[in-house]
Amino acid sequence: MPFSFMNSDGQNRNGPYGICCCNVAQNEAFIVMGVTAILTGILWRSVVVAPLKLVAVFLHEFSHASACWMTCGKVTGIEVNENYGGLTRTVGGSRWITLSAGYTGSVVWGAFFILMTWEKLPTRIASVVFMISCVATILVLKIQQQRLCGMRCALGMSLRFFILVLGAIPAALWVLEEKVDTKGYHPLRYCMLMVGTVCTLHALYDCIHDVFLKKINNSEQGKSDAVMFAEEICGTARCWGLLWSMIALLVTGLALYGVVVLTGKCIS
Repeated sequence: MPFSFMNSDGQNRNGPYGICCCNVAQNEAFIVMGVTAILTGILWRSVVVAPLKLVAVFLHEFSHASACWMTCGKVTGIEVNENYGGLTRTVGGSRWITLSAGYTGSVVWGAFFILMTWEKLPTRIASVVFMISCVATILVLKIQQQRLCGMRCALGMSLRFFILVLGAIPAALWVLEEKVDTKGYHPLRYCMLMVGTVCTLHALYDCIHDVFLKKINNSEQGKSDAVMFAEEICGTARCWGLLWSMIALLVTGLALYGVVVLTGKCIS
């Protein structure tokens, strides 16, 4: 099948690679991801994106846990705190694989949510995975700040409530698409594209911030993955952070290319 572009009069213009560019699905995907990236940048430090950032932190920590399990280790605990930090306690397994899996694994999760939006069924599968992630984040969330007991409890309950609301949004959109004629629009798909975009941005920001802008290595915040990797394996934290950042950017680029490939159906 030839590579095809849609020209100004609505006809396909063919090329050599078997992919259609700039159809409706692709335009919608890139518009949603672009607008989401801009709004996320503007609202990054606001409470609006806080629940989704906490879920992204859980996916980061779960990536550590998954790597530990896959290398025959044991996970003794996972924590996510209100400062968008997290901790995964492991025993055994491959330490270098486990430490590497955090930054790179979280961007893979973001790419997963983006790529699964190419058809209705994969989109719904991705939404189920996201809803499970929200529930898991609620269960492992731990408030670490020293506050009065009532304040600490109120903060924890509030964050859990908003994460629960976040997880309910895909379910509500799923029901909406089943019960209402959305006239060619796909709200659940747009929602998962937004989730994938924010998760990917969080992974990139997390890596750059922790390693290059504010290398975490203190008693209050603990050590970043890159610092621990450098201390336990070899090299320097900035060097590993740079490598993981390049891998994250590569995965992001492949996800964008994947959107073009998977949605590249042309009208003959």
